[in-house]
Amino acid sequence: MPTNQIHVVVLGGGYAGVMAANRLETRDDVAVTLVNPRPHFVERIRLHQMVVDGDPATQTFTTVLNPGVHVVVDSAEHIDVAARRVRLASGSVLDYDYLIYAVGSTSVTPAGVPGAAEFAYPISEWEQAQRLRARLAGLPPRAPVVVVGAGVFGSWIAYLLRKTGRSVTLLEAQSPGHARASSGGET
Repeated sequence: MPTNQIHVVVLGGGYAGVMAANRLETRDDVAVTLVNPRPHFVERIRLHQMVVDGDPATQTFTTVLNPGVHVVVDSAEHIDVAARRVRLASGSVLDYDYLIYAVGSTSVTPAGVPGAAEFAYPISEWEQAQRLRARLAGLPPRAPVVVVGAGVFGSWIAYLLRKTGRSVTLLEAQSPGHARASSGGET
């Protein structure tokens, strides 16, 4: 990398990290390194399809990143802001001029819901969706399934499971389509 280039490290290879890396890579004066723990881009909005239909819900980074983005498959262990350095789980160290922290979000098991910690299968992450897919594959085709949450993804996965012939119960704290009040007025 030429010394006159600005080096940007992007932590996280999800939607935000990929978009940031691609946008920055178009500049001649910027070199971009994207760090992600998985060797592929996960299309989180398709995880429900992975669970039910076997869709991989992934793309190779070469299909979603500009060719000049350097990909490192690893995880950040420590960010030294003063030294502008990231230590990775492998022990490697990346120096940067700018750091973009785009590690995304994760789900948590709802506190106070009896049985959720032992029996719930969240699907907001690729590994979680894989576990649920494996669990469903081990159940008889007519085994009943309960989907908690009637939002977009809960409703969609309930629909897809029902299409496979499964008995599905969809649970929601509010009635589906219930308008929720917000601080900015009614919705």
